[in-house]
Parts: sequence; structure tokens; C-alpha cells
Amino acid sequence: MSALYARLRRRVERLPLRVRLTLASTLLLPFALAVVFALVFLRFEASVNASIDGDLRARADALETMVMQHGPAAIKSGAGIDLLRPQGAFAQVVDRSGRVLASSDAIEAVSLLTPEQARVATARGLHGDHDRIPLVAKRSRLVAVPLRARAETVVVGRSLKGREGANESFARALLIGGPLALLLSAAACYLAAAAALRPVEQMRRRADEITGNDQSARLPVPPADDEIGRLGQTLNDMIGRLESALTRQRELTQNASHELRTPLTVLTTELELSLEHDLPEAVRAATNSALEEARRVSRLADDLLTLAQVEESGLPLSIEAVDLDELLRLVAARAARRSSASERRLAVDAETTIAGVDPSRVEQAIGNLVDNALSYGRGAVTIALREHDDEIHISVSDEGPGFPADLRGRAFERFTRRNNGTSGGAGLGLGLAIVKAIADAHGGRAEIANAAPTTVVVTLPSPSTPNGANDRRHGTQGRDSPRGAAGLR
Repeated sequence: MSALYARLRRRVERLPLRVRLTLASTLLLPFALAVVFALVFLRFEASVNASIDGDLRARADALETMVMQHGPAAIKSGAGIDLLRPQGAFAQVVDRSGRVLASSDAIEAVSLLTPEQARVATARGLHGDHDRIPLVAKRSRLVAVPLRARAETVVVGRSLKGREGANESFARALLIGGPLALLLSAAACYLAAAAALRPVEQMRRRADEITGNDQSARLPVPPADDEIGRLGQTLNDMIGRLESALTRQRELTQNASHELRTPLTVLTTELELSLEHDLPEAVRAATNSALEEARRVSRLADDLLTLAQVEESGLPLSIEAVDLDELLRLVAARAARRSSASERRLAVDAETTIAGVDPSRVEQAIGNLVDNALSYGRGAVTIALREHDDEIHISVSDEGPGFPADLRGRAFERFTRRNNGTSGGAGLGLGLAIVKAIADAHGGRAEIANAAPTTVVVTLPSPSTPNGANDRRHGTQGRDSPRGAAGLR
């Protein structure tokens, strides 16, 4: 039994809240309706009984006067019969012991009151229902009025056929209206629950839209000062605290990145100068290792600064007309020393292509891809550039095993790392996230074209694609900038 209850409870808990509220109210409603209908039915029957008793008492009072004047036989006289005829009433005169002194023709063989009832009726009157009487349809209703001067009682009654018919009609109406009322009440409860939960759904939808870039976003709070309104206000206060914490974190990241760039640049320069002198082999190896670590930390500082800018106000761009072929060869030249040290070939397969881009950002993105290929890939690294369908595709590929299956769907997320056991380490997983941010800022995209061997493609709008909207969005120089492609050379 407990296991069945547990399963039923688990199934109910999976239902939506509005459905559970409707079920709860629908299950409780029949009991409430039953109580209400019973009270209404009893009140209706009492009202009908009061009406019948009033009619019978009036007849009994009239017969009392006649019996006092003409004796018990008066109920069988013409006036007595006429008084009883409407609605099929009947009458008896009984003494204190219940003996019938006179009776209507239809009930001559029946004693309407027992001796005990006759004594009570003689003392203070009596009214109530009577069991089925021969020759009288249905049950009967009796009213007894005492003749105090003669210690006798006038009993007047009539069939309850009309009352029972009315009761049956009323009960039938309740049985038909009950289920209908239950259905209408269930629908009303569902609509009421849906209306009550609508502010919660609005807050959920708004919360689903809030991102880290929209710091001023808040949940809609209903005007009523109730539990839902207070919940919304509490959540907004929490969002405000998170916003303040995030702002402080971004400021710390920006300030730390700015502060680290200068000493790291100085350290890198001094290490490079040291390597130009004759050094013992052990010292040279240590210096090379320190230089590599300094460069890695320098790149990390640049990456953190870039991500902080993206989160705060979007990535700022300085759009220029750039020869992408020359830009890619510049990236390859900067990575040549590292590729030579690892005895891997680095090639550029590109033709002269002029496009409106931010040269420093595109150089940073392609540099990150080349760095990833040299750190995690194998064999030759190829930087290729192609134009197709009004788009420019810049790809960086290597001959390595590619991205692990569990990494492909989230490779461009921040702090997603992989470690293939090379000496380059696992990194912090910021390189591809920055590549995606730079591509998105240019109105393009970044994607993994092949999983193995690895090919990552950055797609940018071609020169024929309007770029003015992109320039206005970032508030930067357009393609009419005085620097132009010649400025790079």
C-alpha cells in the first residue's frame, strides 16, 4: 500500500502546478457540493412541509369549530366533506385513548394516531408524517388540533404525493446540476490557478532572457503585495547583488590585466635579450622555458582583458580595409619560431583579399587558432583563406586527432579545456571563446568544420557584404579610415 502511494505521489508531483491545484480543488469539491446540496434539499423539504402544515392547520381549525358546534359527526357532513375535498384531505376525531369517534369515509378502517400520540395531541397538538395508508397514494402528512373542552382531538391529513414528486424533481435537478457544477468549478479553478501563476511564468520567461551582458535587466513584479510579488522583488534584489559582484569582478579583471601587461612585456623583452648572449646550456634552457611561460601569461592577460571588454560593452572594433593574405602571413611569421622548435611545418594558402575588419582582432583570433594547433595538434599546420557565397572563410587545420567527442559541442565556451599530454599544458580554455567573440563582433561566426583532422573556420562578411551596420554598432572607424591596407604594410 505504501509503495502504491509513493508511486502515485511521484506521478502527481510530475504534473504542472496548475493541474495539481485543479485536481486538489476538484477532489475536495464533491464533498462541499454534497454538504451544500443536502442542506438545500433539507431546507426545501422543510419549506414544503411548512406549507402543507399551514394548509392542514387551517382545515383543522375550521373542523374544530364545526365539531364543537355539531359534534364529531360534523366531519362527515356536507360542510365537512366540502372542507376536506380540495387536494384529497381526510380527517378523524379521536379521544385521549386514541379511539376513533368519527372518520372520513376513505380512512374509516384506519386509526391515524396511536394511544400515545393521541395523549400527546390532546395535550399540545401534533404534526408529522404518517406511513402509507390504504386507499391513500404515497405517505401522508398529519396535523392534530386538540379540543381541550372535550378532551378530544381533530386530526387532518393529506397525501404527500405532491411533496414527494417535488422532492424527486428537485433531487433530479441536483443530480444533473451537480456534475455540471463540478466541471464548471474545475474549469474555473484551472483558469484561476493559471491566472494566479501567470506572473510566475512571466518572471520565468524574463529570467530565461537575462544574460550577463544585460546587467540592468530585472524580473517583472506584479503590483499586488502578495507572496508572488515579494518573491519577484527578492529575486530582483538578488540579481542586483549579483550584478554588483559581477561588475566588481570585471573591474578587477580589467585592472589586473592592465597592470600585468607592462611588467610582462618588460619581462619578455629582457628574457629575449638574455637569449642573444652566450649562456650555458642549462641557463639557456631555463631562460627559454621562462620566456615561454612569460608569453603564455601575457597572452592570458590579453585574453582576460578581451573577455572583460566583451562582457562589459561588447568587443570594440576599429574597422579598416585590410589585406587578409598579408595579415595571415604575419600571423604565420610570428608563430614560425615556435613551429620550428617543434619541427612542424606552418604554411599559408591564401590569395590577396581585401576586407573591412579590425586587423588586431582578426590577428588575435587566427593567432589563437594557430596556437591551439601547435599546442594540441600534430603534423603540419595550414592557414587557408577562401571566398564563397559572399563570405570569407579563414581556416586553421592540423593533422592531429581532433576534438574529443565530449568537447565538440562546447569547444567555444569559456574555460573549456583539453589535455592531450603535450608539453603545452591544458591552458585555461579562453582561446576559442575569444575567437568566437571576435567573429561574432564582425558579424560572422566560428565553427569546427572537421573533428579529425582538426579544422576550425572563422567566417567573416565578404567585401561585397554591407558592413556599415557593424561599424555603427561598435562606434569605430569604417572602411574609409585613413590607415587602410597600406597602413599595414
